[in-house]
Amino acid sequence: MDSQPQSESTALVDTNDSHDSSLLSLKDQQCLAEYICKCDRRLMFYLCMGYATDSLNKMALANAKIAGLSQDLGLQGSDINWALGMYYVGCFFFQLPSNLLLKKTQPKLWLSGSLFCWSLVTIATAFVQSPEQLIWLRFCFGAVQSGYLTGSMYYISFWYPRDIVRRRMGFFFASAGLGGIAVGPLCSLLSSVKVYKLLPWQNIFIFIGMVSLSWSLLGPFILENYPDQAQFLTYDEQQLILRIMVHQNTVASDQQVRMKQVKMALVDYKIWLWTIIDFCANAATQVNGMFGPSIIENQGYSPQAAQALTALTNFMAFSGMASIAYFARLLHGSSTAIILSNLLTCCGFLMALFSSSSTVHMAALFLFSFASPQPAAHGPAWEMANLQGNTKPAMAAAITSAFGGLGPLATAFVYREQDRPQYILGHSVCLSMTILCLVVTLVLRIALDRENKLRNRRRQLVTELTDDEIQDLADNHPDFRYQL
Repeated sequence: MDSQPQSESTALVDTNDSHDSSLLSLKDQQCLAEYICKCDRRLMFYLCMGYATDSLNKMALANAKIAGLSQDLGLQGSDINWALGMYYVGCFFFQLPSNLLLKKTQPKLWLSGSLFCWSLVTIATAFVQSPEQLIWLRFCFGAVQSGYLTGSMYYISFWYPRDIVRRRMGFFFASAGLGGIAVGPLCSLLSSVKVYKLLPWQNIFIFIGMVSLSWSLLGPFILENYPDQAQFLTYDEQQLILRIMVHQNTVASDQQVRMKQVKMALVDYKIWLWTIIDFCANAATQVNGMFGPSIIENQGYSPQAAQALTALTNFMAFSGMASIAYFARLLHGSSTAIILSNLLTCCGFLMALFSSSSTVHMAALFLFSFASPQPAAHGPAWEMANLQGNTKPAMAAAITSAFGGLGPLATAFVYREQDRPQYILGHSVCLSMTILCLVVTLVLRIALDRENKLRNRRRQLVTELTDDEIQDLADNHPDFRYQL
C-alpha cells in the first residue's frame, strides 16, 4: 500500500466497511458480485463441508461413549474427560505456528492435508485397545486438526472484502451445526448395524473417518491458494479484488512473514480480549457437543434415543450460528449480538441449575445449545473484520484459536460422572464463563469505540512513510475504523 494511491483508496474502499459498492463503477459492482458468487460456490462450499466433517469427527467420541466404548475399553473415573480434553491440548500446541506455516506453504494443500490427517486418526481410533491409546490418539487428532480452523479463518479473510468476511465466517461456523445435526442419527444407525466383527462404536469411528477422508482428497482440485493466482477467476476479477485487498492491506499472496506484525499481534490488547471472549464462549458451546448425549440419556432416554435426539439440540446450535450475520446486522454490530446471546445462554444454565425437572433440563439444553455457539462464531468473525496486514491477521487467528480453544478443556473436566444428572459443577463453571464473556465484550466494545473517536479527532497523514512502513501499520493506520 503506497502513499500515492491514498486518495484512490478512498474512492474504492470505505474505512468503515472496507468497500462500498456505491463507490465502485457499475461494471466493477457486477464484477465483484460475480467474483463473490464464484468464491462462495467453490471455496466456501469446500471449507464449510470440511468443517462439517470436523464436527462429525469431534462428536464421534461423545456418541461412541454411550455406544459401548466405555465398557469395552474399561474407562473409569476421569478417563473419558482426559480423552475429550487432550484434543484441545493438541490443538493448543500446534495452532500457534499453523498459520505462519500456511503462509510458507500452499494453503490448498495445508487445509486439505489437515483434513486428510485427522481422518486417518479418527479411523485409527476404532482400533484402540486401552484408555491410554484413546487419550493419545485424541491428542494427535487435535494436533493435526489444529491447522484447519485457524487456517480457514485466515484463508477467508484474504479472499473476501472486509465487510463480507463476517457473513462468510457465519456460514463457516454454522456448517459445524450441519455436522452436529447429522452425527446423532448417523451414530444411532451405525450403532445398530452389524459390520463383520466390528463393535458398534468402531463402526462410528471408521465410517465418519472415511467420509472426511473422501472429502479431503478433493481439496487440491477445488481450492486455490490466492485470489491473484486463481484459475477459475477472470483477469478482471483478479485485478478488482487485488485492488480492494491492496487498499485493505490484506493481500496474502506475499509469502513473507513480517516479524513486526507478529510482534504487534502479540502485544495488541484487543487480540487478547478477543481471545478471552473465545475462551469463555468455547467453554459454553462445547457442552452440547461433548456431553449432550449423556445429558439427554440422564433424563431417562435410551442410548440410541439420546443419540437421535442430539439432532434436535444440534439443529438449535446450527440455527444459532447460521443467524449470526442476521443478528449482527439487525443489532448494528457483532458485540451487541454477543451480549444478547450471552444473556440467553445465562438463562439456559440458570434453568439447568435451579430445576430438577427433566422437562426443564431439556428446555435448558435446547436454549444454551442455540445461544452459546453465537459468541463462539461472532468473536472470530468480529476479530477478523477488524484486522489488517498480511501477517497480523494470521497471527491473531492462531493466538485466539489456540488459547481460546482451551476453553473446552475446562468443560471436559467439570462435567463429571459423579455429578450426573444435575451436573451442578459443570453448569456453574459454564455460567461463570458466560458472564465473564459478557463483561469482556462490553469492555472491548467501549475500547474500540473510543479508538474510533480518537482517530476521528486526530487526523494523521502517512505520506512520509515508505510502502513497507504503511503496510506494517496494519489496523493502526489512521484511516482505519473498527467495526463494533
